[in-house]
Amino acid sequence: MFNNPANIRKWKKFKSNKRAYYSLLILFYSYMLSLFSPVLINNKPLFVSHEGEISFPIFFFYPDSKFGGPNQTEPNYKKLNKTEAFQKPGNYMVFPLIPFGVNEDNLESLEEGSNPPSKPSLVHWFGTDDRGRDVFTRIIYGYRLAMTFSLILVLIELILASIIGGIQGYYAGNIDLIWQRIIEILAAIPFLYLILIMGSFFGRGFLILLVTYASLSWIGLSYYMRGEFLKLRSQQFVDAARTLGVSSRSIILKHLLPNSLTPLVTFLPFILISAISVLSALDFLGYGIPAPNPSWGELIGQGRERLSSWWLITYPSLALFITINLSAFVGEGLRDAFDPKEKVVYE
Repeated sequence: MFNNPANIRKWKKFKSNKRAYYSLLILFYSYMLSLFSPVLINNKPLFVSHEGEISFPIFFFYPDSKFGGPNQTEPNYKKLNKTEAFQKPGNYMVFPLIPFGVNEDNLESLEEGSNPPSKPSLVHWFGTDDRGRDVFTRIIYGYRLAMTFSLILVLIELILASIIGGIQGYYAGNIDLIWQRIIEILAAIPFLYLILIMGSFFGRGFLILLVTYASLSWIGLSYYMRGEFLKLRSQQFVDAARTLGVSSRSIILKHLLPNSLTPLVTFLPFILISAISVLSALDFLGYGIPAPNPSWGELIGQGRERLSSWWLITYPSLALFITINLSAFVGEGLRDAFDPKEKVVYE
C-alpha cells in the first residue's frame, strides 16, 4: 500500500501544499505531546529522594506515612516539600515543568488579596478558573481528551460506514432497500434527545457519550461509501473476479474497498472537526463529559457566567479555533491530493 506509485504521488501532492502539511505536523506532534502531559504538567513530583530512597509519585501511589507523615492517604507533595524533613540535605523533590494538577485548587499560589477566578500572571499563564484551577493545564488536558474522543469516534465511524455502506452498495437489491429504511429511521432520531435518554439510564461518561454519538454519526459517510460501491460493482475488474470464482468477501475487501477510500480519507479531517465541535458544545450545555474532567466547553461555560473573566472564554475559544482551522487545512490538502485533476487558479 505504501509502495503504491499512486499513493506516493498523492502524498507528494499533499506535501506540496505547505499549509496542509505543516497543519498535519502541528496536530500530530501536539497530540503526541499531550499524551505525555501527566509527565510535563502535574502537581506530583517526577521523583522524590527521601532518606536515601528514591520514589516516583507520578507513576505510583505512596502513602503519607512513607515520608514520615501520620496518614495512609496520598500526601500533598507541595506542602510536604516545605516541611522540615525536606529541608535536610539529600531530601528533595523534582516537579514537572508546569507544577499544577488538572483538578488542583491553587489558592495558595494566587496573588495576595485575589480570589478565583484570577487573571493571567507569571505563575498562572492563562489565569485560573472559578475553583482556582490552572486554565492552561485544563486546556492542555482538555485538548488530549477532545482529540482522543474524536480520533476513536472517527475510527468507529469509518469502520461502520465502510461495512454498512459497502454491503448496501455491493449487494444492492433488497438488502440495500432494507438497510436504507433502517438508516432513515436512525437519521430521524434527535441526537440531543438520545444523549439525554442515554444519560438518564446509564449516567454521563466518556464511554456513554462515545457510544451514543457513534451510533448515529456514521450515517452520512455511509451514503458516500454506498455510492462508491454501487459505481465500482459494475466495473470490469469486479466481473472478472466473479468469473474467476473469487468470493464476495475478497472482492469487497481486496478490490472494492481500496478503490473507494477517497471519500473516507478526504472526509476524515472534517469528521474530526465535527466530533471536537459537538463535544465542546455538549460540555458547554452541560450534557458532555462530567466534571471534574477538563473540557474546553466547560471553561467557556464558566466564562459565559463571568463575563469579566475574559480569559475563561478567550483561551479555550482560541484553542478550539486553532484546532478546527488546522484540521480544515489538512482536509483541504487531502481533497486536492486525491483529486485527479490539477488545481487551477484563475487570475
